[in-house]
Amino acid sequence: MHDPRGAAPPSPAAAECRRKVLLAEDDENSRRLLGASLHAAGFEVWTAADGLEAFHMIESSPPDLLVLDFEMPGLNGAELCRRLRASERESIRQLPVIMLTGHAGEAEEVACLAAGANDHVTKPVGREALIARIETQLRLGALTDAMRAQNTELARWRAEHEADLEAARTAQQAIIGAAPPAVPGWQIDVLYLPVIQVGGDVYGWRRLSERLWLFWVADATGHGVAAALFTMLAAWLFNHAALISGTAAGILAAVNAEFRSVFRGRSFMTACCVVIDRDGGLSFAGAGHPPLLIRRNAGAVEPLRSHGTILGLAATMELPAMETRLDPGDLALLYTDGLFGLRTREGGRFGHQAVIDALAQIQGENCTLANVVDALRAQAGAAEFEDDVAAIMLRRAGDR
Repeated sequence: MHDPRGAAPPSPAAAECRRKVLLAEDDENSRRLLGASLHAAGFEVWTAADGLEAFHMIESSPPDLLVLDFEMPGLNGAELCRRLRASERESIRQLPVIMLTGHAGEAEEVACLAAGANDHVTKPVGREALIARIETQLRLGALTDAMRAQNTELARWRAEHEADLEAARTAQQAIIGAAPPAVPGWQIDVLYLPVIQVGGDVYGWRRLSERLWLFWVADATGHGVAAALFTMLAAWLFNHAALISGTAAGILAAVNAEFRSVFRGRSFMTACCVVIDRDGGLSFAGAGHPPLLIRRNAGAVEPLRSHGTILGLAATMELPAMETRLDPGDLALLYTDGLFGLRTREGGRFGHQAVIDALAQIQGENCTLANVVDALRAQAGAAEFEDDVAAIMLRRAGDR
């Protein structure tokens, strides 16, 4: 195909890097001249005298690109191109094809492209133009391969990410629990609405003694697996703190100390907790969290604000003793800020006052978490919350 005299043989590495071009051309002179030009341009050139020979060569070992004459006896260029595009093998189906045609005009161009060619060149073929088109198609092919590899990697990563989220969701659901505990003298209602499979909000409870129960709510930053790890840590911290203290303030201060010792000021979390007794007594403590809302049986709503800073900010936390008593029919609501994570019809943000208004307008036994959510959605004119929601409603049972 070329005269080797006076030319040093290519090194093995250079030979391996040569891109393989198959030239399918029935005219022997054209095949010889084009093959020599492509070889001189640095390609490894294979040649075929007709379409059927080219097809068998491609099936045996696909080249990097096919230069294909449109008009050949037997299996012509258009038929060969269609057969390649119908192949089950992706390396053959995606093979770049440049069609050579002896006729100029739109009809010929359309016929080449309709057959599945990537590009076409009109005879007589200009060497520089053909090489430029070959280089262009090879670059496009390399980009396509890179994008295909990236898509494959993305699909793999997504599958792994979904598996991680499902594992985290299962672990988080095990912590949250399917149903609230039965506490003598109290009716317990809970709500958990994560934005995705795994949220950054969490709640929990623990029996402290024959008469006392701890209920708590925490809000970690973000969503997904990292947030799930925070929520699992929060559950462990509250359960451990419940062994140290029997008051809401003491438990929350112990949670803060442990949280700070783990992250040393690099991560933060808001939380609140209450300790209730069977006779209606309640103590509350909050750290950077929305206020506890007490709704009296007559309809008045009393907010008890959080006095502590967010968990993890300081090594120690001084919290005042905040105590009240709930009479039969009264209720207390612990919640994360996602409960007012809706927008007004005018586009503004809700605040905790929206939750207060919703509690005040719902009467008696109808004041459930489901009805509070419905009332907030009605105010907003929207169905979906923009942040995770976790809430616990504690209603004092008994005769009113």
